[in-house]
This record gives sequence, C-alpha cells and structure tokens, in this order.
Amino acid sequence: MAEDRPTPEQETRRLYEEAEARVAKAAERVVSRDSFGELLAMATENVVALTRMSFDALDLVWSNLRLAGRRDITRLARQLGRTEDKLERVLQEVERLRDEVEREEGPPAPATRAPKADGAEPAAAESATRRPSQRKPAP
Repeated sequence: MAEDRPTPEQETRRLYEEAEARVAKAAERVVSRDSFGELLAMATENVVALTRMSFDALDLVWSNLRLAGRRDITRLARQLGRTEDKLERVLQEVERLRDEVEREEGPPAPATRAPKADGAEPAAAESATRRPSQRKPAP
C-alpha cells in the first residue's frame, strides 16, 4: 500500500506541472487578444517617452553645471569632421600646386655645398632643417 502513495517529490512535481499548464493556458488567452497588443504598444511608447525625458533632463543638468552634454559633443564632432574635410581639400590643393611648380621649374638641382673641414654643418642650415618644435630659441 505504501507503493501506491506518491512520494513528496513526485507530488510536488505533479503540482508544479499542473500550475505550469494552467498559467500557460491563461497566458495564451491573454496574449491572443487584440487588447494585449494595444497595451504592449502603449507601454512601449511610455518607456520611450520616459527615456527621452530622462536624457533631456540629464542634458539640462550637464548644461547647468557648465559641462559638455551629449548634444554639445555631437555638435563638436560634426564641426571637427567638417574641419578635417576642409583640411584634406587644402592639402590636396597644396600637393597639386607643388606638383605644378615642380613641372614648370624642372627637377630640383642637387645640393653642391661642401662640408666644412671639421665635418660640422653650418648652424643656419642646421636650424632651417629642424622642425619648429626642435629649433633652439634665439639668444
């Protein structure tokens, strides 16, 4: 007779499966109605509106703190992109003009300057070949 009675584990499993089946049927009934779709759409709209409002409030906080906000950064990124495009066009034009000047003048003459006896370069020529950040300040 003890074998006919389910164990507590089996009873728990049976109750769980029954509850799961009831919840699944109820959920299918709810989801199959048009009102569920409308409710889901309204909830989504509300979440999007709340998100937008929170971002706008955060931008206002940054603005009041005199810090760069999202809008400021995107505006600066657009300006930087336009500036880079303009600089690229200027560089292309400079290269085109340099090529044109070289074609008109012919190939550059090789340097025929003789080095000094001690092998040192003249100071003026040395400072002219350095980058502006490498030049020594004038005394």
